[in-house]
Amino acid sequence: DTRKVERDELKEFLSARLRVFYEEELDVPLVIFDEVLEHILRIDRVLRQPMGHLLLCGDSGAGKTVLSRFVSWMNGLNIFQI
Repeated sequence: DTRKVERDELKEFLSARLRVFYEEELDVPLVIFDEVLEHILRIDRVLRQPMGHLLLCGDSGAGKTVLSRFVSWMNGLNIFQI
């Protein structure tokens, strides 16, 4: 189901989901800003595809693991690391 939403509405929705994610999975609070929002949307788009998978590269501590775990949690997916 696809519908157009405003960026602020999407930020509010993701912030609410992120608060629940903190309570269930993490003790580290995250802040959603535009770059984080874009990464969340990219990860979500890929993981929703059949057999969707990602290879995330970047600096240590940049949030790759947390964001992929968050999006997977929102979609009810299990993840594993190699």
